[in-house]
Amino acid sequence: MTTAAHSRQKAPVVRISAEAVPKQAFADLLNGVRLQALWTRLAFHDVRQWFRRSVLGPFWLTLSMGTMVATLGIVFSSLFQQDLAKTLPYIATGIIFWGLLTGCINEGATVFISAEAFIRNVPTPLNLHFYRMMARNVMIWGFNMAIYVVILIYFELLPGWNMLLFIPGFLLFLINVAWISLAAGVLSTRYRDIPQIIANLIQVVFFLTPIFWSPANLPTRPAFVTLNSFYHLIEIVRAPLLSVAPPWMSCVLCVGMAVAGLGFTAYLYRRAHSRIAYWV
Repeated sequence: MTTAAHSRQKAPVVRISAEAVPKQAFADLLNGVRLQALWTRLAFHDVRQWFRRSVLGPFWLTLSMGTMVATLGIVFSSLFQQDLAKTLPYIATGIIFWGLLTGCINEGATVFISAEAFIRNVPTPLNLHFYRMMARNVMIWGFNMAIYVVILIYFELLPGWNMLLFIPGFLLFLINVAWISLAAGVLSTRYRDIPQIIANLIQVVFFLTPIFWSPANLPTRPAFVTLNSFYHLIEIVRAPLLSVAPPWMSCVLCVGMAVAGLGFTAYLYRRAHSRIAYWV
């Protein structure tokens, strides 16, 4: 018997049972978390590559958003005869967090599709690409928060104790953004029309969400505000930065969204994990 034939006989047989698939999916999530140093470095590399040989680097994004914030603040404070020192922080925080929210969802919808070459050729956890995308958008958000700091300094606004509520609010915000983005990524990998649907829906929701306009200026709060999940997500992080306690209704709804969304996404990812490499 030849050596090759002997090795073929001794080769271990790998069996993947249906019971092992859920364990593999959740193990993939945990293994991705353990590679935090890798996906953080890759996210930093992405941001640096976008602005290679640029003088301002990522602050070009900050400058662009800051220009839009200043323009909208001046226009709306003039139209509604409002104090610019109150209008500008409201608009700035709304646009900054809207950018983080929609950036993660839009990029999450294509996170596995755009990483096709890596998924097919590099043996890494699938969620490495998802964590990389989230880290990249949080880094960009950090640069954009310089706008908020500049506004506080310029108008000499003193933060109150309610600002401490920003920490749990931001964690709850990220949890909801994460499950929405991951669910969008899984569904979009299977059905390629979904990224286009998401992009168009976000454009519509932008005008229905109090980002640069306040529902306080309306005689009654319409249903498209009260039932708008994006509004409540923005409010739990914007209100503390404006030294106001977030509405209890927004907190309760966001906690409920997090619990239900994590359960749904865990079920979805468990079912789709073994098929994503074939779908891309």
